[in-house]
Amino acid sequence: MITLKETRFSNQGQTIVYDYNIDASFQKYFKKAAPFFVTYDRDVSAVPVAIAVIPFLANIMPIAWFVGFDVYVDELDATFYDSLQNLKAEFSKHFPAIKPANVHAKRLVTHEITQDERAILFSGGLDSFESVTRNLDFNPYLVSVLGADIDISDTKRWADFQRFNREEKIINDDRLCYVTSNLQKFYSYEVDLLVDVGWWGKIQHGMALISLIAPLSYLNGIRTILIASSNTGEVSFGWGSTSETDEQMKWANTQVIHDGFEFRRTQKIENIVDFAKRTGHYVKLRVCYAEFREGYNCSVCPKCQRTMLGFILCGENPNDYGFKVPANFYDLILKNFKGNVIMTTGVAYEWRCLQEKARASDHPFVINDQLSDQNNIGTFAALPIADLINKNIDKQVATKKVKYVIISKFPKLFQAYLKIRRKL
Repeated sequence: MITLKETRFSNQGQTIVYDYNIDASFQKYFKKAAPFFVTYDRDVSAVPVAIAVIPFLANIMPIAWFVGFDVYVDELDATFYDSLQNLKAEFSKHFPAIKPANVHAKRLVTHEITQDERAILFSGGLDSFESVTRNLDFNPYLVSVLGADIDISDTKRWADFQRFNREEKIINDDRLCYVTSNLQKFYSYEVDLLVDVGWWGKIQHGMALISLIAPLSYLNGIRTILIASSNTGEVSFGWGSTSETDEQMKWANTQVIHDGFEFRRTQKIENIVDFAKRTGHYVKLRVCYAEFREGYNCSVCPKCQRTMLGFILCGENPNDYGFKVPANFYDLILKNFKGNVIMTTGVAYEWRCLQEKARASDHPFVINDQLSDQNNIGTFAALPIADLINKNIDKQVATKKVKYVIISKFPKLFQAYLKIRRKL
């Protein structure tokens, strides 16, 4: 079992530190030198312990479900206690390996938030920016997390991220909230291996990110929390942020909305374009956190390619939205489907949505010349993407696991390798 001994506040009340004991048989899943913590950009020491404990449990309990140990705490919000039971049931639908592990609280406490503010988890990407444009009239708090998309040690990219926020005219600086947490650093690589690598994406990130808002909700009267959707109901697979799981996250009298679930990613791009045409404001998206990117995006990785192609098919220049379209753009697009391709259900779905958009696009933005661009778009639209889903998946998983274990066991060597790559 794991026993939470104390939930204490340090750093002038801005950091919540969780002191916990771990049974010896489960030690391999956790890093002894990196106990879980959360740091806010304001004093949160007035938050009741039963609320302050929520970020800890939202990150620990999924591990408990897969490994099979119970967690003991002194106090817990009663609504969140029920929420954990419902979340476990939802994850079990896609991950039958989940075990009958539970949280035990000496006291369940009821809370009520009397104000009706709202907050949006804000990464600066397409999904979260599109959510912001539809909710501007609510003047929402925007909560950004260091330790999620940006590594907790990457001070340069975090400084860039904050600067981009300050430069964005539609963002109200008074409503920005910055949170730092070792979300992905307090557990060992053994946790990733519980789901064949990919713990953060497949299991952790939805619960983890939403939970960080719990202390802020108590202090700032936030009763509605929005987390932008990634996919629609057209596709279903085990993932850490879905409407079924996110909207089970509750404490006090809050509600979570898996926002934009009705929109495909191509439709979200259309919404961003409509917002730009209506307001004259072209937001600078940050969809990519590639190691070697400069500026807002790297503009060459597949995620950047898909987003840029969405704008192109809307007749828009992606450069107006934070990208730098490379001259060999369509070569990069088509390269994704050549050779020994391995594609997940989620990624294939994104490409197939773009194919549908390509077939219906009358006036795409021209990069080089109209004829060659049209030919390339036609070639892309005709690709048999459905045939690539989970092709050679066993080989992919085995290779990924080997790479992950090597990187995890020799982090300093891997960092040295990255430094050499940067210089080259």
